[in-house]
Amino acid sequence: MWSEKARPIRIDEIVGQTTLVNDVKSWLVQGWPSALLLVGPYGTGKTSTARVIAREMLGEDFNEFNYVEINGSDDRGIDFIRNDLKTLLRTKPIGVERKVVLIDEADGLTPAAQDAAKQLMETYASNALVIMTGNELEKIRPAIRSRCRTYTFKPVGKIEGAARLWDVLSLVGVSEDVKSGWSNDLPNLVEIMSGDLRASLNLLESLPRNKEALTERLKDITAIKSDDFAMLAIEGKWMKIRSNLHELLDSGVPLRSVMSSFYRDIRGMFNASITDTTLFDIMCAYGDVMLNIYTWPQGDHAFCDYMVASMRKEVRNNERN
Repeated sequence: MWSEKARPIRIDEIVGQTTLVNDVKSWLVQGWPSALLLVGPYGTGKTSTARVIAREMLGEDFNEFNYVEINGSDDRGIDFIRNDLKTLLRTKPIGVERKVVLIDEADGLTPAAQDAAKQLMETYASNALVIMTGNELEKIRPAIRSRCRTYTFKPVGKIEGAARLWDVLSLVGVSEDVKSGWSNDLPNLVEIMSGDLRASLNLLESLPRNKEALTERLKDITAIKSDDFAMLAIEGKWMKIRSNLHELLDSGVPLRSVMSSFYRDIRGMFNASITDTTLFDIMCAYGDVMLNIYTWPQGDHAFCDYMVASMRKEVRNNERN
């Protein structure tokens, strides 16, 4: 996959995190912090950045003994922390003073597991640098946050994102002719994908290798988005909303970007001082549904169905009152 080939290896290849890049360079000289927390939406490069930090810190001793990844959503209970994580942190590294342990999606750990992890991080800080990643800062316990140097990852801007996509197109061998045909649309692609470079690369990889392919795909996506989701909701066209949401997902737009598009329509109506009571109902339902976006157990299409059903239910209930 192109997104795998595009993963940064060196710290200077990290896009959109100037402060962190500069800090890592200073740590190479002045010493490393006790723990790190990288927080932000999916597709903003948290895990890739953690691996780059580990490579910079460990140098030639970067290997499976000195760098370990675990997933907080998969291994989320306190027993795993007390047993497996404790063993990982207290086991001595090979050839270096400290190993690196990445706890990916640490916001998926239970509160009790986070408390236990914090104690282990303090006890074995001289033996291991713990890097945690998470989608939602609020789900990370305050005690852990106070222990870590925290960096917030935001979606990449369309200009710097387009520049990175251009570099990757060269890396994966896309012809100069095709690249030139795609170049003007790369910033628009990054914007449509809400700065998610992984999703942008996945869409590019799915395209036929001809100059017009990206322009045509973006036209299709724009045509779907031309319907105002908020207005469709006010008009009660729930199945049309569902159809449009599914089409956006099928065209390669990630769920987070689809939800952002929906919210932009709602916000646009508020900004235009449209005060239809249905607008407040769908905003209420939207907010409730979005609390579950990172923990939703089914697929993206099912999440959209859940949102549409929740909005319809909220509107219907208030119509009866």
